[in-house]
Amino acid sequence: MAKDQKEQGNFTALWMVLALLVAICTWMFITPEHLLKSLAGERAFVTELSGQQADQWIFSKMISVSVSQIQGMSDAIKDTQDTPGAFKEWIQNRIVVTWLWGSLIVYRVNLLMLFWFILMPFTIAVAIDGYSTRMIRTFQFSSQSPIRHRIGVLISTIVMFGVAIWLVLPIPVPSMVAPLAIVSIGWATWMWVSNLQKRI
Repeated sequence: MAKDQKEQGNFTALWMVLALLVAICTWMFITPEHLLKSLAGERAFVTELSGQQADQWIFSKMISVSVSQIQGMSDAIKDTQDTPGAFKEWIQNRIVVTWLWGSLIVYRVNLLMLFWFILMPFTIAVAIDGYSTRMIRTFQFSSQSPIRHRIGVLISTIVMFGVAIWLVLPIPVPSMVAPLAIVSIGWATWMWVSNLQKRI
C-alpha cells in the first residue's frame, strides 16, 4: 500500500514538472498579439453566454487588478533600454506577455467567482442533501458504496485539476467550463458525502 502511494506521488510529481516545463516553453515563445486575441475571444464567449453586463463586471474586476501592475511593467521595460537590440525586444515582449497572461488568468478567476455566487445555493443544497442522505442511511440496514464514494472523490479531483489547467491556458475557451465545473463539484460532493462510511 505504501509502495503504491509512493509511486502515485512520483507520478504526480512527474506530471507537475512536465506541466511546468510546458508553461515555461509557452511563455518563452508566445506573442502578446496571441494573448490579446485570446482575451478578446474569452470576452466574446462570456458575452454570448451571460450577456454584456457580466462581461463588463468581470472585465472591470480584471482591470482593477491589472492597472496596479502597469507601473511595475513600465519600470521593467525601462530597465531593458541598455539591452542589445533583438534580445531587448524579446525581453520587453516577455514582460508584456506576463502581464497579459496574468490578466487572462484574473479574468477567468473572476468568471469562476461570478458563477460560484450564482450557483452557490445549488452547491450548498446538494452538499446538505448528501449529508442528510448519509445520516438517514446510518439508521437503515443498508451498506454504503465505497465505489461511489471513490468515484465522487475522483471526479472532484479531476474537476479541480481541470479548472487549474483551464485558468492558465493561453487560448480562448468557452465559458461553459466555469458553470459545468461548479455543477460537477456539487454532484461529486453529494456522491462522496452520501456514501461515507457509517462508522469512521
